[in-house]
Amino acid sequence: MSTPAIPVFPLNTPLLPGCRLPLQIFEKRYLDMVAWCMKHDQGFVVTLLQPGSERREVIHPQQEPVTSTPFYNIGTLARIVDFGQRENGLLAITIAGGPRIELTDIAQQADGLWTGTAHALTEFGEAGDTDLESMRELLQQVLLVHGLQEESPAALSTEQVMNYLIMLLPISAVDKQSLIARDDHAQRWQGLKQAVMEWVHQQEQAPNSEGSGSAH
Repeated sequence: MSTPAIPVFPLNTPLLPGCRLPLQIFEKRYLDMVAWCMKHDQGFVVTLLQPGSERREVIHPQQEPVTSTPFYNIGTLARIVDFGQRENGLLAITIAGGPRIELTDIAQQADGLWTGTAHALTEFGEAGDTDLESMRELLQQVLLVHGLQEESPAALSTEQVMNYLIMLLPISAVDKQSLIARDDHAQRWQGLKQAVMEWVHQQEQAPNSEGSGSAH
């Protein structure tokens, strides 16, 4: 199933089905997008920026569909579930992930906002229970680092545990997108376990390294 052109919000942190993500909005094009979505009770698609593409995402607005975009064309439909104003004056929203979306006919408007035609993707299979409890424990630590203490891993489904870890673990964008693109939950779970093992190995090799945070 496809829908008419829908707004696209490229980010350094992806959104996955069944997950929530808080954002602070300050660019005019995205303030206008949020206002439009709330007025018309519509969602937008969150996609993951390709490595090194942040500058290209901001400049070179185009009216016609483009063949090369600074973000991946498989993302997730987002709905605004909470909003307010921070003490710093910025608009704060919380979005919830719906189905994964494949985008076609991607174009950039004159104001810099990206749009595309949305095609809902199906998912199948079940994420395995192997190592589920250790994954929940890892997610608990990751949520604390990202200030998302309101989410309790114990109350999340296996699929949500899997998807939150893909969202928030400091693994490469290429690896994240590879997992996001997998329709089969069993394959996505196995791929996540492999990514976690590699990440843990990297941490063990560099015990004194400091992690880096990200801002939206």
